[in-house]
Amino acid sequence: MKNLKNKTVLITGGARGIGKQIAIEFAAQGCNIIICDLDKSFFNRDNFKSNIEDIENFGVSCWGYNLDVTQYQDVVDTRKKILKNVGKIDILVNNAGVVFGGKFLDISIDQHKLTYDVNTQGVVNMLHVFLKDLIDSQESHIVNIASASSFTALPSGATYASSKASVSILSESLRLELLKDGNQHVGMTIVSPAYVNTGMFDGVKEPRFIPMLTTKKLATKIVQAVIKNKLIVLEPTFVKFIPLLKAILPRFLYDFVGDILGGYNTMDLWKGHSKK
Repeated sequence: MKNLKNKTVLITGGARGIGKQIAIEFAAQGCNIIICDLDKSFFNRDNFKSNIEDIENFGVSCWGYNLDVTQYQDVVDTRKKILKNVGKIDILVNNAGVVFGGKFLDISIDQHKLTYDVNTQGVVNMLHVFLKDLIDSQESHIVNIASASSFTALPSGATYASSKASVSILSESLRLELLKDGNQHVGMTIVSPAYVNTGMFDGVKEPRFIPMLTTKKLATKIVQAVIKNKLIVLEPTFVKFIPLLKAILPRFLYDFVGDILGGYNTMDLWKGHSKK
């Protein structure tokens, strides 16, 4: 998708953090933006006006919808509103996510369930409702935000990592299904970053050689991936080597390296905003 000008981008979890920065970067390319979020503070009259103005300062249009991605009917109803008020979307960014850090048994079953409901089922819901519109477009793109933890172990973040692994394999499978059905005009990008400084991962200890990402850097990489129709975004640089190391090293040696680099202790002191 070499020309993004006048494309319409829908971003879930777009009120703050990575989602808001993704909205800004797409707006800078001339895209019109639809922000969907469950953040009630975002839809406060003053906050909403301020956030929308941040986007529209780029000379594009911006709309906001309160949406709970875990509720299928809510997604269906929101699509109807968008079709009526805006029209069909060209790019879908499944960014909404939650994380709960801690020992597996210390996390409540409701928190485990919410992790899967938002991170995995929420993506399924959005794709199931909006995919037909993307297929009907002449050129469209899907961006699914996964995680570097989707292809390596994350002690004290087991359900988060596994929910993101589901997003990765869902994306891979859907990409091939679209190609088999002759829908190669629907691009796919899977974003698998390490920790990002959004507040979700406050308290985590950065592994060696894997510094925490800024939202600006990641969002810029995502937009460039859409332009180049790039399938996978792995950031920062060292993350690109993790799948190779996992494939070639014996399990005991891979675990040893992961422990030495600090990758298996990063969530021990997690206190991200989802803890509230």
